[in-house]
Amino acid sequence: MKIIDSTLREGEQCFGVYLAPEIRADILARLARLGVDEVELGVAGRDASLAGLAAQARVLANAPQTSVWAACREDSILAGAALKTDWLHLGLPVSAAHMEKRLGLTPAELLEHLSRHVKLALEAGAQRVSLGLEDASRADPDFLVQAALAAQEAGALRVRLSDTVGVWNPLEVARLVGDLKSWLDIAVGVHCHNDFGLGTGNALAGLLAGADYADASVLGLGERAGLAALEEVAAYLHMRRGLDYRVEELPGLCAVVARAAGIEISPRKAVAGTGQFACETGLHVHGLARDPSLFEPYDPALLGHTRRTALGKKSGRAAVAAKLAEFGLDASGRDLEALVQAVRAEGERLGRPLTDEEAQTILSR
Repeated sequence: MKIIDSTLREGEQCFGVYLAPEIRADILARLARLGVDEVELGVAGRDASLAGLAAQARVLANAPQTSVWAACREDSILAGAALKTDWLHLGLPVSAAHMEKRLGLTPAELLEHLSRHVKLALEAGAQRVSLGLEDASRADPDFLVQAALAAQEAGALRVRLSDTVGVWNPLEVARLVGDLKSWLDIAVGVHCHNDFGLGTGNALAGLLAGADYADASVLGLGERAGLAALEEVAAYLHMRRGLDYRVEELPGLCAVVARAAGIEISPRKAVAGTGQFACETGLHVHGLARDPSLFEPYDPALLGHTRRTALGKKSGRAAVAAKLAEFGLDASGRDLEALVQAVRAEGERLGRPLTDEEAQTILSR
């Protein structure tokens, strides 16, 4: 199970996002420290800075493999092969709608087109060729297998199944990956868009079903609703599957990308948000006081986050008692129910949880 980060390619396709060369270099260095397996640097022939970025990648400590994306046509392939990245990734749609309305090719003509351009990439000096089967989620399953086998026969070492419009669900991804793996001797990757909020789930479903690679981008940046979120995929694979990603790098990486993209990270954003471990609900506050693992999937300190509990209109006796202990106040002889009602009333009046100073004022009465 390996991650291909596509922040510098798919991520920059996000509407209004422009990454300056120095920002791209910073992101690349941070991705290397995180330990991603491959970085897709950009689009061949579009960005003059790609050669320098590829050269930088080769000398980084813990250098990831690199790839560039190229359209399945001669000029783009030659430009990509000249960059000497570890992979040259070709993109070609395989759904009937794209073949008919966009490419004007029959299925037989597309297979010939595919084979000819994979061979051209190898003849041009590409070290390894990866073929993206675009709009795979709406392609005929039998034709998808034919296209993947044609890519393998032509010399590609990886096929990447792209859910171009984000319509897959995890069960569909897992089934397709399993079927395709039974036919192929080469690597399989997945590229899952997030139009229905399933990007990360679909990427992980693909990996757990046997896919060798999954694409992701920092904060899920990409076309429309974006892609599987790198921070979510990496954190899950590290914390739940034991893969060696240095997740302590994620907060800084997410912050750099957010600033460069001009977006704010929601406090409740999975993995990246700083407010995930704030708790007001009485039952949860009580449980956290006993053992944080009762209501937390991982120690927030792993990602540089802090745990915070507060009292408010959702608090109960256990939460109030826990706060009394936290403040060093003796609970004996106090009317806990009266304190609970006072806390709830103040939270209701303020329309938010109480600060520690406000809570201490009430609990000290």
